[in-house]
Amino acid sequence: MPERAVSDGPTIGIVGLGRLGSALRSVCEADGTRVSLTASRRGGWSAEAVPDVLVDASAPEAHADVLDFCGGHRVPLVACVSNLTDTQWKALKELADVVPVVRATNLSFAHYLQVRIAEFTAGLATGRFGATTTVRERHPLGKAHRPSATALALADTWAGASGRAVADIADERAGLPVSEHELTHTWDGEALHVRHHVASWTVPARGALAAADWARAAAPGLVTMRNVYDDLTARNTT
Repeated sequence: MPERAVSDGPTIGIVGLGRLGSALRSVCEADGTRVSLTASRRGGWSAEAVPDVLVDASAPEAHADVLDFCGGHRVPLVACVSNLTDTQWKALKELADVVPVVRATNLSFAHYLQVRIAEFTAGLATGRFGATTTVRERHPLGKAHRPSATALALADTWAGASGRAVADIADERAGLPVSEHELTHTWDGEALHVRHHVASWTVPARGALAAADWARAAAPGLVTMRNVYDDLTARNTT
């Protein structure tokens, strides 16, 4: 593996060249961010230089190699693979003792706003105004696990903020890419739907690049995209 090279800007490594990884490469090209490392199941690992940050958009099978690389080279990690085992999540937490690790269940900024709305609503929809709350998610056919990690995290957000579990989590496999996630609050005679729809892989790719930029200057530790966007939006309002 080459030594970390001095460049005229930040560099990024991308593990996994599927839909998210390929979209991230395109976003980096448009943004002017140099991709100094790529890795895929078919092409293996290819590096011009050790990147400033690594984005893992691959699969659980590559997890050990990703952790070895980031730990050995002290490279921050944006972890976008959601269907890891408990042992792999534990290893990710251990890596965070050494480098910054962003656990990216959902990369979209609008989903971050959806989560914030859920927390705001939970503080008001109580007592006589209490609602029945449900989560619905839709992905195209071929989505590996259901319900999605985002749907489960949205349900956990509501439960943590309101003290009440959602009444149901509905998952659907149909339609066009990329995804929909909806939080519905139902009262007697009325309902409030907070729906987030992503129609292009460019959306999470932009979020991955934002997380990579943030992680590059962060201290070691395990954070979520909520922490990243909390910090970035706070900077914009101060």
